[in-house]
Amino acid sequence: MKDNTDKNFLLRKYVPSDIGGILHVFESSVTELCENDYSPAQIRAWINCADERKWNAEFLSRHTTVAVIDDEIIGFCDTEENGHIDRLYVSPKHAGKGVGASLIKDAESFLCGKEIRVEASVTAKPFFQKLVYRVIEAQRVQRRGETLINYKMIKTA
Repeated sequence: MKDNTDKNFLLRKYVPSDIGGILHVFESSVTELCENDYSPAQIRAWINCADERKWNAEFLSRHTTVAVIDDEIIGFCDTEENGHIDRLYVSPKHAGKGVGASLIKDAESFLCGKEIRVEASVTAKPFFQKLVYRVIEAQRVQRRGETLINYKMIKTA
């Protein structure tokens, strides 16, 4: 049986020079992994909401972890101290290989027993459900004139 995990990646703390790699992972993840769940117009609106300056400031003020292989960013997650996981994205090339699960485990360790909240995309909802997050409600979110569905989910300690 083939092992479907990436074993060569490392998790480390975000540094400002990571922003370019993060934006690339974000855009490719949304574009490629979400294409069956969202329309091309919704995807364009979603990826066009990325703001390098704003994201960098947020990443520096939060627990932000990047997954890397040979200095290439393959995933990232930013977590607020109040229990909110804001962003979790993995490169399509590395999706389904344990990178996202490792990033979530790191976020959960940081939050140490707090109730954890996330707004999961239609695409990410099954991933979070496998990790025992439960849906609280479906939400309609506006992004640049497009309505996207996501799910408010929680995990209790």
